[in-house]
Amino acid sequence: LLARVKDDRIRSRLQSHVFCAIDKVGSRFFENPRCMRAMDAAIAGIEQLETTPPDPSPLCIPKETAKKWINQYFNNYQFEGFRIPLEKDFVLAMPDLIDSPHVQLDATSQIIYYNVLFQSFMLDSEEVEGRGRTVHALCGKCLKLSEEWLGHMQNTTADLFAAFMMMSMTLESCDSDLSWKIFKAACPVARALGYFSVDEDRHYPNRNPPRAGDSQHEEIERNRMRFEFWHILRTESHFRLSFGKPPIIAGGSWAVNFPDPTITGVDHESTRFIQIHFLASMRLTIVTMRYLDIMATNPDPHTADYNNTMDGLIAEVQKIMSDWNPEELLSSTTNRIDTWFCVDILFSSYKMLIVFYQSKPSHRDSHRLPYHTVDIARKTLLMSRSLMETTPRPYWGISLVLLHQSIPLYVLCYDILGCYDREDVAADVALITWFDDYVAVASKDRAELKAISLVVREMTRACQEVLGR
Repeated sequence: LLARVKDDRIRSRLQSHVFCAIDKVGSRFFENPRCMRAMDAAIAGIEQLETTPPDPSPLCIPKETAKKWINQYFNNYQFEGFRIPLEKDFVLAMPDLIDSPHVQLDATSQIIYYNVLFQSFMLDSEEVEGRGRTVHALCGKCLKLSEEWLGHMQNTTADLFAAFMMMSMTLESCDSDLSWKIFKAACPVARALGYFSVDEDRHYPNRNPPRAGDSQHEEIERNRMRFEFWHILRTESHFRLSFGKPPIIAGGSWAVNFPDPTITGVDHESTRFIQIHFLASMRLTIVTMRYLDIMATNPDPHTADYNNTMDGLIAEVQKIMSDWNPEELLSSTTNRIDTWFCVDILFSSYKMLIVFYQSKPSHRDSHRLPYHTVDIARKTLLMSRSLMETTPRPYWGISLVLLHQSIPLYVLCYDILGCYDREDVAADVALITWFDDYVAVASKDRAELKAISLVVREMTRACQEVLGR
């Protein structure tokens, strides 16, 4: 199927965001004639797409709007982790500086600036006409800047911060390969800045003389670096689990303890959800790393040890969900940032459970998906739909679907198309149809999403045909 797609960029997007997700369903997907007819129709439509990338939409953001978004960004981000390395006054001056013929801003500063606008825009609850065009324009501007920036990255905190921002933006732009390229470029920068060796003196006391005693400022800085390093480690495990990328951070190549999640030592209510997200997501990351390391050894899945190991990993994820209860936390959030932290824990847990369940040989070898796999997929899709429907004027972006809901979506599609004796499909087909509509709206004015939208559309049509039989 992929060989029929001649455009390298489209083929890469399909590989990362469609076929890597379908792989978690198993080979049964490609053995099912209904699934294959839907995929064949989608690829036929993709072959007809215009392959010349459109020029980015012109970026027309009024200066006052830009300054409003900048203020929102700085007001929302009070946490000491991931502190922007540019002063607020400088960023507020950038809408004027960028238009000045007498000022030339470096690519790193511009990337940070446009990402500040992008993140604030995504969280802005006010109605904005042409949201898709604005996303396309901001992403297009940064993608163009990234060509120069990647070639001149230096070992600076500004370049590392720009990399963190660009990894997020490129995933929203449906370009996981560029996001991976940026991640690989960021790791040597982080290592050179000491992020991989924050606690080397404590792990290996003979290599460095012990410190006489850190000042409070130094300990806060070390905590911040620990926090950001563990984010780097989590990002690598995400690329490996979701997109099949190889490991690049070798075991034993870093010496970093867990940070105090408050960073400053002051436990403030405003950072409660950030701290919970860090602690829960890092526990999930450790479980994910263990799973990935096990799978990298090509274990024999038809052994009791392997089956017991998978059951143990599943139990650990369930214990993390029980300890933190993200569903209950979600009901107590009062702003979109805290909501996103809870959503990330919840959907990451569900995705891991599906992947782990599907790794069990008894589940991969059957033409029917196990009940609990389908039930988890349905639950996460229902929760995602409810979340996006009840938020006033949301613009969650396509990455929420691509990163968290692709696997559940194809699981539920397969269950509809593969179970010929199912009678209760109407609600599931309606759920799939809702996501098809969401992806179609998100892909309007965004050519990079058209191919994925076509796949979701053809899978949805196939499910609707089952309902109408």
